[in-house]
Amino acid sequence: MSELEQRIGAIEDRMAITELRAHYCHVLDDRDWNALAGLFTQDGEFQGLAHVKGRDEVLRFFRDTVDGIAQGFWHFCTNATVKLDGITATGRISMQYLSVKNGVSYVSAGHYDDEFRKEDGVWRFRKRKITFYYFAPLTEGFVGRPVYIDPQGLPLDAEAQAARWQDRKHKEAVA
Repeated sequence: MSELEQRIGAIEDRMAITELRAHYCHVLDDRDWNALAGLFTQDGEFQGLAHVKGRDEVLRFFRDTVDGIAQGFWHFCTNATVKLDGITATGRISMQYLSVKNGVSYVSAGHYDDEFRKEDGVWRFRKRKITFYYFAPLTEGFVGRPVYIDPQGLPLDAEAQAARWQDRKHKEAVA
């Protein structure tokens, strides 16, 4: 394969991963759980609010748990990175999430750490892990210190939030 063919192949792979990530947001917001599960490899994992392994478990988690979290939600992703390595890739993408639950509008943000695998010419999520930075009613917004959400989807207590915030500020200062 020529250098030009390799470079074009890398561009095509990056575009396919970009489409995969966008499609994830669309089918998630549309609550199309079968389509969403199909974006994962058979051994795919999702971590955030729960840690599930396998496409069937991903489907079950989104259908049985996520479907009841809010009356409506909308995901917006940006600032994507991708590092290709043959038929695998890794990356991070920032996320903002708006939702309505029990008549209250919420705003949240975080990022996804992704592992991808190309199978039969199709890129899928091998693993998708979400980290939330904050979650707050839209009327309050994020007012200086974010509200962190633990892996079970519940806000952390004030002490745990403060510790995580201080740890994050320390890491940023050292970097």
